[in-house]
Amino acid sequence: MKQENKLWPLEVCRGLAAIYVVLHHSRQMLPHAIQPFLLFGQEAVILFFLLSGFVIHYNYSVKPVFDRADFLWKRFVRIYPIFILVMILSIVLNLATGARQEHMDMATFFYNIAGLQDSQLQKPGIGYPTFGDNDPLWSLGYEAWFYVFYAIVGSAKFNRNLLIVVLVSFTSAILFSFYPGKAYLTLLYLPIWWLGAAIAESTLTERTRPFLWGMLVLLIAIGGYAGGSYEQIKNSSNSIGLHPFIEIRHFSAAIVFAIVWMMAQKWLSMKHFTWMQPLAVLAPISYGIYIVHVPLLRAVKFILHDGIIAWCVFIVLTLIMAYLLEIHFQKKIVLPLLLKRKKTPARVTERELVNIKA
Repeated sequence: MKQENKLWPLEVCRGLAAIYVVLHHSRQMLPHAIQPFLLFGQEAVILFFLLSGFVIHYNYSVKPVFDRADFLWKRFVRIYPIFILVMILSIVLNLATGARQEHMDMATFFYNIAGLQDSQLQKPGIGYPTFGDNDPLWSLGYEAWFYVFYAIVGSAKFNRNLLIVVLVSFTSAILFSFYPGKAYLTLLYLPIWWLGAAIAESTLTERTRPFLWGMLVLLIAIGGYAGGSYEQIKNSSNSIGLHPFIEIRHFSAAIVFAIVWMMAQKWLSMKHFTWMQPLAVLAPISYGIYIVHVPLLRAVKFILHDGIIAWCVFIVLTLIMAYLLEIHFQKKIVLPLLLKRKKTPARVTERELVNIKA
């Protein structure tokens, strides 16, 4: 008998967030009337951070033993093979189209592998761009280091870990305000990812307190940033898509998503939304969609220019490539090569299922 996946709403959110990022980056190919509704790609990425923190803690916090090396290796296998292949694909498309896209040198390649990349246009003190200016890669530079932090502190002792997070993030917020740099900024964003873990802790314990503590940690971190950057915020004429406002925008999005998430979890019955469940089919290829669409978008626009036909071709190519990357390359080639084969248990638990799909 097939076990019901009670976390399908999260899979729907993951798939829809990936599609929204695609729509955000390709909005200029779409009718002008809908473009104003596609300006929130940054918020979709913040939702990814929350979902990631939730899935990781939901799965690993219940394990009797937290194997740090095994955790990091599985995270590496999940992220980097596709990541590296997409960077190679970017080079191939760049050569094939003659687009002459910048930031495709070996140094940038290895800086991205090390998780040191970010969006240079939005924040100060960022020394290394995303490879080939593939903007979605900025979030991987955070995600990888969030995993390292989780491996260091472990999955147990949640309250102690929250204390560590608030001390590290508040200190980093102050330092980033005066000495902008990638390391400080990454640690400043740690409470967003950890808020997802706090929601998972609340879900597992059926208590609201972990969520409230997680929210408090996030507010302390952004409060430290706002206080340290007060003069910059007061005197800046930049838009909300640039420093010093983009950081506040990201944290605000995390707060809104988390509150809506907890309210929906407490008061909404998912049986009224089962019509959305088929959309969960996008979840297994969401990472592929997210990471490959920008190089494909540039290639399609270079050949076909703008227009609805070009957009349809781009969407089809993105879905096909994401499927090939996630289902064929990742599951049929990478996993058998890089992960040791283990005897499949007679019954796969819901949490193990979530970890396999994450």
